[in-house]
Amino acid sequence: MKWFVRIYLAFFILHTDEMDSSSMGNRKDIHRTPAKACRSISGVTGLLSLAACMLAAPMACAAPLPDQPSALRRCPATDAAAVPRIFAALGKERHPALKKVLAAGDNPNPCHGGRTPLMIAAAGGDADALHMLHQAGAVIDAPLDPQGGTALHAALGAGQWRAAAILLERGADTRLRDDYGNTGLHQLANSVHGTDPGVQTALADSMLKSGAAIDAAGPQASTPLMLAIDAGKRELAAFLVDQGADPALRNARGENALAIARRRALPGMLEMLERCIGQRPPRCAGNATAARYSTR
Repeated sequence: MKWFVRIYLAFFILHTDEMDSSSMGNRKDIHRTPAKACRSISGVTGLLSLAACMLAAPMACAAPLPDQPSALRRCPATDAAAVPRIFAALGKERHPALKKVLAAGDNPNPCHGGRTPLMIAAAGGDADALHMLHQAGAVIDAPLDPQGGTALHAALGAGQWRAAAILLERGADTRLRDDYGNTGLHQLANSVHGTDPGVQTALADSMLKSGAAIDAAGPQASTPLMLAIDAGKRELAAFLVDQGADPALRNARGENALAIARRRALPGMLEMLERCIGQRPPRCAGNATAARYSTR
């Protein structure tokens, strides 16, 4: 392909020079550089000679892209190298040190102990560190931890809802699964950390808007709705039902949402689900917002 482009350019230059020669007449006093000597040859022989000149000239290569961790790369569980100094600058009380290290050009994406600086900041709920790391080039979804988790998984698993919201705002992919099959929505529904239910439903809404599949099958074929019910999160379960989650789906044990609520002896959940079975959202969970998300 490069040869074709060079030959085409050779023909174009030769044709242009021939036209210039006709308009200027037979001038004998023109100073000729080697490049002009190549272009002055006319006819078929001249074209071939000019093509040879251009083929011999090296074409400039594009500048390499900055090193970025592959989406498939994982942090090793054990470390063979010394600890990168950026890890000593992590912590809410060490922001000046982190700023200095990043300003010096240290890599924001190294691994140590199976985690990246972004994962550590996410699990610790350090919003300022997340911002500084991302501004310095930290990749939101890579590399993965040894179990295939991302920084978003780390934030949700630790109950750091603000950190999770920051990562979502910066483009965290909610569809990525860890080795157990958990997406971000599964991790949210299954989290043991308590909080204002409105915060969890807001995060679930952000994930759905970002493309999370509401009925994605996770560990043991459990959907986020099943996990929310098993964790006793009525408000989150009601929100998911209102947004189109299917309470009739069954997990690997053959349980649907209603069976899980019965096993867990959750009267409020049972009442809500009994109204939902066979009904169309949004009325089943008492939410006036129309369902917006695909169940697939």
